[in-house]
Amino acid sequence: MKDPKPSKVKIESQKGPKIPTENKTFEVFQQSIDKYFKNVSANTASYLQSVSDLQLEIIESRKKNAKSVMLLQNYLTRKTNSDVKLPDESLQIVSDFTEQTNKAWNFQNQLMIKSLEALSQNIQAFNENSDAFAGMNKELIESWASIIKERTKGK
Repeated sequence: MKDPKPSKVKIESQKGPKIPTENKTFEVFQQSIDKYFKNVSANTASYLQSVSDLQLEIIESRKKNAKSVMLLQNYLTRKTNSDVKLPDESLQIVSDFTEQTNKAWNFQNQLMIKSLEALSQNIQAFNENSDAFAGMNKELIESWASIIKERTKGK
């Protein structure tokens, strides 16, 4: 049975829980963090589209280049009345090489997709658990703060 595909994560410009501020310092940091992630989220889609467009343009360029080379070689052999017949075994080697190259490319592509899916799942797990970690850290700080306050009272 194939693993269910993880849901696509949509990056949204959402503000996290507000940090209670007793002075302006943390408020400025919170505003800066919110502004930064809003900007990153807004630009991610166009960045990914640009990379995808570039990749497709490179593929098309390579395809046209290979076709041009083959047309020129064919033209040269016709103009020079050259005989370029290869044994069937050589032609089979070319076909087999192409098949193996495509298989390797597809395998590499599958590995990359699975790796990205695993990375995405790990990030999702981290995000799901970050509130729990923050809660534990808050309790630890409260514990330390009470110890520090207790010790500073005695001085």
